[in-house]
Amino acid sequence: MSKIKKSEIIERLVKLRDEIASRTGMESYKVLQYRTIENIVASMPSTLEELKEIKGIGPKKLAQFGKLILITIHGDRIEEEKDAEPAEAGQDKGVYTVSEFLDQVNDLLADHLEDCRIQGEITGMSEHPSGVYFALKDKDDESILNCYLPPSVYHSLGLPLEDGLEVKVSGLANIWKPKGKFSLRVETIELVGAGSLKKAYEMLKQKLEQEGLFRRKRELPEFITSVGVITSRTGAVIQDFIENLAPLGIMVNLFDARVEGRYAVNEVRAGVRWFNERMPELDVLVIMRGGGSLEDLQAFNNELVGRDIFASRIPTIAAIGHDRDIPVVSLVADQAVSTPTAAAVLINNSWSRLLEELPLRSQELVYNFTKELQGQLQKQENMTSKLTHYLLAMIMKIQELANRFKAGMAKLETGIINVKKQLKEQSVSLNKIFIQALTDFNKRLVTQEKYLASVNPENNLKLGYSIVRNRAGQIVRSTKDIGVGEIVLTKLYRGEFDGEVKKIIK
Repeated sequence: MSKIKKSEIIERLVKLRDEIASRTGMESYKVLQYRTIENIVASMPSTLEELKEIKGIGPKKLAQFGKLILITIHGDRIEEEKDAEPAEAGQDKGVYTVSEFLDQVNDLLADHLEDCRIQGEITGMSEHPSGVYFALKDKDDESILNCYLPPSVYHSLGLPLEDGLEVKVSGLANIWKPKGKFSLRVETIELVGAGSLKKAYEMLKQKLEQEGLFRRKRELPEFITSVGVITSRTGAVIQDFIENLAPLGIMVNLFDARVEGRYAVNEVRAGVRWFNERMPELDVLVIMRGGGSLEDLQAFNNELVGRDIFASRIPTIAAIGHDRDIPVVSLVADQAVSTPTAAAVLINNSWSRLLEELPLRSQELVYNFTKELQGQLQKQENMTSKLTHYLLAMIMKIQELANRFKAGMAKLETGIINVKKQLKEQSVSLNKIFIQALTDFNKRLVTQEKYLASVNPENNLKLGYSIVRNRAGQIVRSTKDIGVGEIVLTKLYRGEFDGEVKKIIK
């Protein structure tokens, strides 16, 4: 099998595991551990009998998920179940190797103890790069259960752990084969008991206060129109919140999250991240739940939840009911109230300036409008009066111009008659002058014509003379103007001809 195909099959099996976990409400690691998935891909079983041999697949998982696993690996190309082959001669079917026996025990433990939750007191806690090791001690008879907490789970808890704290854990019980040591691989952990909860609360509160997470308080925006809410969809708090919002067109976006129990921390954190990534333009983010004891409010006294709220780009309101101790989330949030109704009132108050000043602003608007309207009407009356006066003056001016035009036209007609009379008299005189000038011009023209005829070179050509031009078109007056071999043009009285100079006689 190629490397690429192996990764694809692992991806498909992980997807199948997560789908089953989501559908059944189980933890993903309880459906299939990643180590088991790798074992499946390494051996590529094609029958249930072969799948049964995979470490981490017990009888219960084989019955529940066996065929789904095979289909995920091979699609529809699943071989028919083969009859179990007879045991080899001399082989005792009731005898196991130590490793096989421990594998069987671990499979049984995984199948039958997957939903167990164990309560006890932490003792012998030791933190290492490979994880956290501790024991759970029973308060009654001091029984001991060795536990291992992986680094990824430990760092995702958001809880301070130390000896003496009472906790409730769940995980995968198994025997570590190299040492034959029984232990619990812890996957979830919750604090139990007022003393442990109070101690952890004070430790976390002091830590975050020293880091300055309680000091930053951002102002809520004015005129809030969009709100993100993180709470349970089925709780009464969301209804109280919505019913107490003023009818101001405020858009409420709900992220359904459990607010109590072992899943609450992850779901509240997911809500904070979801709104910041998907709807960063929200005006405010509200985290809320009803009242409860310190144990009920564990999700809101969690370091990781507090840090996510501090990192939120959206201003936050914490509306978390409490008896005495203020939850860490309320201390980190920009604004804190104890009820969803108070959160709704806080959001309504963002409109208070507008609601308080609206009547006064309305009166000012009406007054200013009336004043402006009266001023415009007065301006209109003044302009109408001025326009009427201007039109009357214009009409009088036009009338005056019309009268002057009529008088001018009369004078013009008289002037035209006089001009016509003068022109008639002058035209006779001009006629005589023109005829005399024309006669004198004709005489001069005849004289000039005779002179030009006498000096016309063509008259000389009639006598046998000719005109010679060189190739530049210049008249040849001397042998200096031409050279041997040059082509010359000779013009006669009638016609022209080209000739080549053969010899020059000086």
